[in-house]
Amino acid sequence: MELWVGPVILAAVVSALVNVAGWFVTFRQSMKLEQHRRDEKVHDFQVALRAEISSDLLNLDVVDWQAYLRDITSRYAADPDYSVVVPHMASNAIFTSVVTEIHILPGQVIAPVVNYARLRETVERFVLDLRAERYSQLSGERQLVMYSDYLRMLARLEALAEHAVAAIDRSLGVSTLDAVRSNQVSASELASEAARGAAGERGEP
Repeated sequence: MELWVGPVILAAVVSALVNVAGWFVTFRQSMKLEQHRRDEKVHDFQVALRAEISSDLLNLDVVDWQAYLRDITSRYAADPDYSVVVPHMASNAIFTSVVTEIHILPGQVIAPVVNYARLRETVERFVLDLRAERYSQLSGERQLVMYSDYLRMLARLEALAEHAVAAIDRSLGVSTLDAVRSNQVSASELASEAARGAAGERGEP
């Protein structure tokens, strides 16, 4: 009986150890897979946010704010009935879709992105005021003061967009030189497209 019980107990112990080892290996594999999926999600979120912020940055970067303000000021001075038309801002769809999970992003990315998004939201609300009927009913001097504030907010938004893109680039391991070259190429393409559009409106080939 003792000779039979010994091997049975040993087999049971070995079986239990094998099961524990199997469970541990499976658990580690599951954790690695989950971490891999999380890393991919964080990476994809950052790439998407960078694309959206860079799109804003390209639009903001081509404007000389001081020269633009001088031009608008001269228009108000030349025409007492002039009222500047302010366009809506593009939808910030990507940030809206990921904001509930923004906590998974690296800490060095969250603050710059949130600062940019909060100011962008403020600008969007201010645009609604500038597009309201009561704005066009204000005196030209008052309109110009509000519009000047709007342009200063856009200049600040440009700076925050640059800071957010730089933070994401560092997190993704993108070199500053590569990022600058990418932005320069994109800006050049944007300027070329605008020139082609202007030529088309004038009927030029």
